[in-house]
Amino acid sequence: MIQATQTIRIKKPLQRLSSEYVSTEISLIKKLIWLYFLLLLFEGALRKWFLPGLSQGLLIIRDPVVIWIYFIAYKKGLLSLQNKYIQTLIRWTLICGLISLLVKAHPLTIAYGIRTNLLHFPLIFVMGRVLTLQDVISFGKAFLILALPMTWVVAQQFQADRFDIMNVASGGTGHQMMTSGDKVRASGTFSFISGIVFYYCFAIAFIIYGFLQKEIFTKWVLYLGTGATFLAMVTAGSRSVIAESLQVFACLGFLAYFKPNQFGKITLSSFFLLSIGLFLHSQIALFQEGLEFLSMRFEEAANVEGNPIEAYFIRYWEIIYSPFRSLNFQSVQGWLGNGIGAGTRAGAALGRGYGFELDWSRHIYENGAILGLIFIFIRIWITRDLLSVCISAIKKNSYLAILLWGAAAPVILFGILGQPTNLGFAAFGGGLCLAAARKGPSS
Repeated sequence: MIQATQTIRIKKPLQRLSSEYVSTEISLIKKLIWLYFLLLLFEGALRKWFLPGLSQGLLIIRDPVVIWIYFIAYKKGLLSLQNKYIQTLIRWTLICGLISLLVKAHPLTIAYGIRTNLLHFPLIFVMGRVLTLQDVISFGKAFLILALPMTWVVAQQFQADRFDIMNVASGGTGHQMMTSGDKVRASGTFSFISGIVFYYCFAIAFIIYGFLQKEIFTKWVLYLGTGATFLAMVTAGSRSVIAESLQVFACLGFLAYFKPNQFGKITLSSFFLLSIGLFLHSQIALFQEGLEFLSMRFEEAANVEGNPIEAYFIRYWEIIYSPFRSLNFQSVQGWLGNGIGAGTRAGAALGRGYGFELDWSRHIYENGAILGLIFIFIRIWITRDLLSVCISAIKKNSYLAILLWGAAAPVILFGILGQPTNLGFAAFGGGLCLAAARKGPSS
């Protein structure tokens, strides 16, 4: 009896210490995910304004963070190499790496290509296991609160001359891309306009969720975040910001289909959002000016690409069709490619070449017809399975995931992953989506 009692007394403190240790490790992973998020948002600011001389090195500033996350997660059993998606990515990358050596691609180019196609995607599954729904909502609050200073930067860039310091390109030289009316396409704190596009897509997802689910966000956070997001959408000078945001709105169709009793909430939320937009248009001169230039941008593009709906489908059709246009079975490069990483600008530059950084066609250029198409199918597979998980979440009365899928899916599926910002939003956004689906109210 004495020995049994002593054993119990010893085991309980050990179990408590073990639980506390695991909790500490998970807490550290969450802090590192927050660091990843902040570096994703402000890497461009470092490259443009604060450390332009280190611009090239800052391209991989998040890599040590994500490796640290994987180390802790693997040690605690939160990252499994038995995960079918991770296994497939590892096998595909190893095969492509070996073939790249055979075609004599530069070793540094191969290393950068492996980093681009493999290193960040497992973060999706770590975030899906580690983050709670409350953690996801906390990131949502950050998106909405940070939309205020982000939009201030966008507005300054919209009003400034192309050669103003606000519009400098990465490395501290040159300027950002131009749009209609001799205005610059605002990039905010990001290196390129694509960062703004994805940032405000996620902001829109959380805004819609905030109006659907009352008391998730305090009113001042929700209303100010909504106003700032709308103002940025008209002053960014990019049609993509509007198009990608509308894709998030379109995901309300899944909610209306699977939960038709929520249709009233959807209608009311749309009315609130429209009211905020009309208020901004009637009260803020900058909003009116931005809308005027945005309209000019749509009109000029319509003369070349057709109306906005036609342009939208043409753009996606070009992405989907481009790899098949690139297929070439008449040469060794057509079958084996030019080496993983050769189609990215940074990877090609490491090998003293030039990368074009297109969408799906890059995979064919780098890895040949068969392996290139396989990676495209991997991107489709991950996107489709995320959608399946999100639909299951809707059936359990959890609605945030499908909205985050609307923001994350386009970059996971079609994004130019050779650009670090795009890759970061694909991994981080997919992780938020998976966490929201798995850790919903009914989970």
